[in-house]
Amino acid sequence: MNHERRAARECYVACEHNQKSEMKFTTISIVLAGAAIFVLASVMRSQSAAAEPTAESKQLEIDSANRLFQAGKFAEAGKLYSQIVVQNPKDYSAILQLGRIALLSNRLGDTKEWLEKAISLRPDDADAKIMLAQAFYRRDDFQKAAAALSGVDVSSNKLIREQYPTLNVAKSDKPAAR
Repeated sequence: MNHERRAARECYVACEHNQKSEMKFTTISIVLAGAAIFVLASVMRSQSAAAEPTAESKQLEIDSANRLFQAGKFAEAGKLYSQIVVQNPKDYSAILQLGRIALLSNRLGDTKEWLEKAISLRPDDADAKIMLAQAFYRRDDFQKAAAALSGVDVSSNKLIREQYPTLNVAKSDKPAAR
């Protein structure tokens, strides 16, 4: 009987030791998991900070988009301008260029949307108004084309003279001959 008690006691001590070991293991696991989460959070913070574009990287992106546009690669340029607008929804030059690309692609609905955004950002700038007028003109909506040119000196504007001379007809300051 003494032998059985001793075996039971040894078993009990072993089990108790095992439970303490498991508790230590669990505690260590929790501490390690917490440390891993902390490290992961730190890495993610540093990555998000690194992902935040700098003024220099933004300018490089704009320059790249402008070069693609000037090379006639409008789809590729449009993608870059769109990325710029996602990062900065008030980037006038990117929005204006998206309107210009839409106009060149004869996507007049998109043209109207982009150019109206550009005009809302810079109401006194003539380029967006002129291109919006051209979009209306292409839809044979001469009234809206003339209205879009409000505040634009059509007789001396270089963009109208060189690219959209038909807009001089849309907005005539002279009364029609009878």
